[in-house]
Amino acid sequence: MSVKLEGHAVAPGVAIGRVHLAESNELEIGEFRIGREDVGKEVRRYRNAVEAARKQLLELADRIGPAVAAPAADIIQSHVLMLADSKIGKNTEEHIRNELCNAEWALQSQLEQILSEFRSMDDEYIRTRGEDVTQVVRLIQSKLGEEAASQPFENIPDRLADTLVVASELTPGELAILHERGVAGIVTEHGGPNSHTAILASSLGIPAVLGVRGARSLLEEDSTLILDGGRGLLIADPGQKTLQRYHELRLESERFKRSLESLRQRRAVSLDGHEISLQANAERRDELLQSVTAGADGIGLYRTEFLYLQGAPPDEETQLSEYLSALELLDGKPLIIRTLDLGADKSTDALDFSQLRRSANPALGLRAIRLCLRDTGLFKTQLRAVLRASASGRVRCLIPMITSVQEIKLVKELLGEARAQLDERGQQYDPELPLGGMIEVPAAALAIDELARELDFISVGTNDLLQYALAADRGDEQVAHLYDLQHPGIVRLLRYILREAGQFGIPATICGEAAGDTRYTRLLLALGLRQFSMHPARLLEVKQIIRETRIDRATEAAKRWLQDPSAAKESSLLELLDQSQESSGS
Repeated sequence: MSVKLEGHAVAPGVAIGRVHLAESNELEIGEFRIGREDVGKEVRRYRNAVEAARKQLLELADRIGPAVAAPAADIIQSHVLMLADSKIGKNTEEHIRNELCNAEWALQSQLEQILSEFRSMDDEYIRTRGEDVTQVVRLIQSKLGEEAASQPFENIPDRLADTLVVASELTPGELAILHERGVAGIVTEHGGPNSHTAILASSLGIPAVLGVRGARSLLEEDSTLILDGGRGLLIADPGQKTLQRYHELRLESERFKRSLESLRQRRAVSLDGHEISLQANAERRDELLQSVTAGADGIGLYRTEFLYLQGAPPDEETQLSEYLSALELLDGKPLIIRTLDLGADKSTDALDFSQLRRSANPALGLRAIRLCLRDTGLFKTQLRAVLRASASGRVRCLIPMITSVQEIKLVKELLGEARAQLDERGQQYDPELPLGGMIEVPAAALAIDELARELDFISVGTNDLLQYALAADRGDEQVAHLYDLQHPGIVRLLRYILREAGQFGIPATICGEAAGDTRYTRLLLALGLRQFSMHPARLLEVKQIIRETRIDRATEAAKRWLQDPSAAKESSLLELLDQSQESSGS
């Protein structure tokens, strides 16, 4: 009898093959005391293990091929940096010195403390960093135990073309080995859509479903398994009709991917002649490279939080180096840098949030621009780096979670102070650096006419905007069904934002997940959106929808629905928009 399991859809594609249950190499971590005279030796043993882990992972990254070596190396190196350069590494050494214990136990103690902090955070992206820390700790602990970690998965065949590997979890190094051996797809019991395993699987083009609870106990070795990476679905022991249907879907998926390749150098122009700007969201080098390869018009959202998640707050030169590196890769295309978006719901050891974590509702607390306006020294360091980068390319500065005109004016004052400091140093910058605000708060959306007078552009963060407007956390399965872009109130709110921005003549972009969801492409076009920013992996699919759409027809269908949503009881708004394209004369 067929069994269906669900998990996180992290890497699209259909894979069909035989199950291989990967053995879980759980380490037994013991605690023992050392003499004070052995502290130096134990600290050196820890540092040597970190270096051995770094070498192993980089060797694996080099072996998986030049096409994906850059993203793999970036991810792998960031794993090692979590321990080599961050607070956890320092604390591990201090724990060895203060508690006179072995390095394995000191490292385990720090891991448990970090995981406890991560689990208390509301932001899914930050929480998944805990999984990455765990993976790196496990590798270093294996090095400390002098285990043969250079050849993980020795029990797995060299050729895996028809094999789907099911594991408790996979490190990027292990995933690199599986890719090298041609694995058809991967399934893990742990891991989220923002984990490095998910990111690397997507970069490598390996169909993957993560976070399938109990997969290793529910699936049998050598049984037939269908993996639908786009839907996050597994079907074990499928019937003949289901198997045949997925074989056809796999062929169709492969043909679809090939057809998308022809769009890379083509413009995103609708059937009725509207040219649409397609930009990408990015933060790591691999995403920047993927954006360039996909033909993005630029980076519409460059996240900077990763700089603050590796220990002490980054200094001005460190930030500038990252921005200049991004500009070099973009080769003249624009880079919109979002300033620090951390706070009570996105914490880091780089900043002291001990008081903020007591907030009953951290998503509504001291975060993003609110935090930056309180810690102006930290904020001005970033503003100076952004300004200096603007002298070398098309840089724009984007402020997250704007709520009021007063906040914008305070940001402008701080920008003025940062410019004055650069003038004293004789350092160059663009005096006309465009300043934008993220519209994520309903109050900001309703006051867009006032905010627009102070801004050069806006970017709509649909993730938070919908969450706040619908009072529904999309990560809470009990209310996730309420998180719906088709809600009449949300449709009207987005139309209002885009219309007001148009009246004031300022560009408006949507950079939330909705921008990259092809289900909503025609709806956003119908509401007036002409600039999208999304994960680079979705860009070509969105471009194809645009090139197959008459926006005038979609706009008319949306207008009729908005006038009386109940009149279309037989069809949803999205269905009506698709039906509007089927009329003759296209």
